[in-house]
Amino acid sequence: MTDSAAPTIYTIGHGRHAWADFLALLREHEIALVCDVRSVARSRWPQFNGRVLEANLKEVRIGYEWLPECGGKVVAPPAELARGLERIMELASEMRVALMCSESQPLTRHKQPRANCHRVGLLATPLKALGARITHILPNGDTLEINEATLPSIWKEETL
Repeated sequence: MTDSAAPTIYTIGHGRHAWADFLALLREHEIALVCDVRSVARSRWPQFNGRVLEANLKEVRIGYEWLPECGGKVVAPPAELARGLERIMELASEMRVALMCSESQPLTRHKQPRANCHRVGLLATPLKALGARITHILPNGDTLEINEATLPSIWKEETL
């Protein structure tokens, strides 16, 4: 894949956002499809439970796909994770996608920041290796692009 054809894949965490605020972030960044990359599509905030989220997104014409093989609580076997990453690349080549999990901040606030979620610690580096550009949407709407491969991450240790 050449750089000009490299898809940009956004990431976002639902955190404690009110539905309207989360939707505003998706619209601000023109997201057409949310790829739910949680192992289990459940949240203590009901608007982010998988079926509710899917229905609410459908009402506003944003797609939804759950990819549990890309989850962070239960890291899938390498072949399943690879299949999930390929699916993300396929979707991103067709439309603007955002990978979503629960952590709103992609990095910790430590002196040396660490991956705060598996979007950064598990998914970003292999997606970049497949040719994607990764842009993290922050809770205030700003974006962040970093070299995820250089960050300490518990997910890297789990996948070794």
